[in-house]
Amino acid sequence: MFGKKATACPYCYASLDVNKVAFRCSGRGLPGRTPCVTLSDSRRLEAFGDSTPVMPSIGPVDEAGNRSDPSGGHAVDILAKSSAICQGCGGESGVRMCPACHSLLPRSLDNSSPMFGLVGVRSSGKTVLLSVLHKELIRTVARRFDASIDTPGGSAGFARELANNEENMGRSGGVLPSQTQATGRTKKEPAVYEWKYTRKGKTQSTIFSFYDSAGEDISSQAAAMEQQYLGESSGVILLLDPFAFPENQVAAREKGITTDPHNTPEDALDGITYVLQEKHKVKPNKKIKVPLAVVVSKIDAFFDQVPANHPLRQAQSAENTFDEAESQTIHDHMASLITQWGGDNLLRKLNENYETFRLIGVSALGAEPDYQSGTVSSRGLLPHRVADPILWLLSNSGFIPVKKV
Repeated sequence: MFGKKATACPYCYASLDVNKVAFRCSGRGLPGRTPCVTLSDSRRLEAFGDSTPVMPSIGPVDEAGNRSDPSGGHAVDILAKSSAICQGCGGESGVRMCPACHSLLPRSLDNSSPMFGLVGVRSSGKTVLLSVLHKELIRTVARRFDASIDTPGGSAGFARELANNEENMGRSGGVLPSQTQATGRTKKEPAVYEWKYTRKGKTQSTIFSFYDSAGEDISSQAAAMEQQYLGESSGVILLLDPFAFPENQVAAREKGITTDPHNTPEDALDGITYVLQEKHKVKPNKKIKVPLAVVVSKIDAFFDQVPANHPLRQAQSAENTFDEAESQTIHDHMASLITQWGGDNLLRKLNENYETFRLIGVSALGAEPDYQSGTVSSRGLLPHRVADPILWLLSNSGFIPVKKV
């Protein structure tokens, strides 16, 4: 988790002190003053390619009323905690935004809000998982914890893309979304969620966001270092394709699944480990403190290797707590499976480099798709434990309660 002095912007992952944020004009100026008008924001355009006209940011102006003190091609913002006076129209505004990317900040964002990154090897199903998780969060998980979980910016951007993906997959003959393309230095706006609920008589809230990167973006140290959001994440979800493990290669070919020998589970782990060690200045004899959820996708394809009564094959609990004992049982069995699949060296790297990690098995679809046509099973979407990784990370931070044995 972040310290009390700073968090990160949930959109661009730049370091952010919520006591010193920028503001956007509210559009409610003083009588007699020339009202501000909407225009394209250069920082939004640079960060996300978004040229949508918006009210101007609030900053100092010269005697002619023009924004002054240009910095790097951008006008300087007036930074404050809760509000600022627009120097153009004279109106007061409490519309907070990130000084770096000019995204509007959720009201409940504070310096303890977590940011989570989702990364994985190519073909591990990151976009499919996020698309299904989006619906699971705002419906199933929200009901389970009697919480309000939504996207602060509304159903727009990446959140809308995820909702559309889930809808397309849920139709008869549903089609899987295309693979995420490598982004390199180009930023992609993440899906941001706000969770509010009452715990022990008090209202608690937190903001978390997911960023979907391509497997190619973290398959090498050089590429991984371009993914700066990883270094700012307070928890990372690493999604692995079970068919990418050595002992599952034959099964993959028999099913018509193509795996990339240059994007292996160990490659992805090595990339993440390097970034986190560099960002947090981890000494050679120390372990990374950022919690890592190591998630094996498509676990339904390997249910024949899991006892029928094992928690891994059972639906997630409906209780409004996180069952740590059950999660640990699943962790132990996943370790056994990964060893059986030839991934024992990956487990050794996890033990050597991370203070806290958890092995989790999930299935976004719940039944194997037609791998050749990329269509969902005729049984439809049957998500299995897709929320376990985020719930483990939130329980690890103390935001949701843990079931006591």
